[in-house]
Amino acid sequence: MRIILADHHEQALQAMKELLEEYEVFECIGGAVDAQGLLQLAEDKAPDLVLVDRELPGSSIQVLIDRLHAIQPRPTIVVMSSNCEYGRVLLQAGADAFISNADDPDWLLEKLYKYAKQIKIKEEANRNNRA
Repeated sequence: MRIILADHHEQALQAMKELLEEYEVFECIGGAVDAQGLLQLAEDKAPDLVLVDRELPGSSIQVLIDRLHAIQPRPTIVVMSSNCEYGRVLLQAGADAFISNADDPDWLLEKLYKYAKQIKIKEEANRNNRA
């Protein structure tokens, strides 16, 4: 699964990248520290999943989600926040999932594996439909 990471804290970005690189199923194809960088990466690299911090500078999260949804093929968008109260708001704004920064990394990995499996199923269905 091709993932783009976006967080305004470079240390958090690097830590997440190192965690995901330990697993063969995840391919980190880029990282961004602001909205403009994220959108450019998403357009250039066509990720399967975007893992984005709610407080990414350069755009409101609603506008950012809308713009990411417009990118083809549409990536899955998972938004991270330290404030669990934003979960419902982020899902209503169009995020595919919400993850608290306080969640255990193993829970995050389990969630990402679930998305990887869903993406693989969609890819296989698309290949079968074209055949």
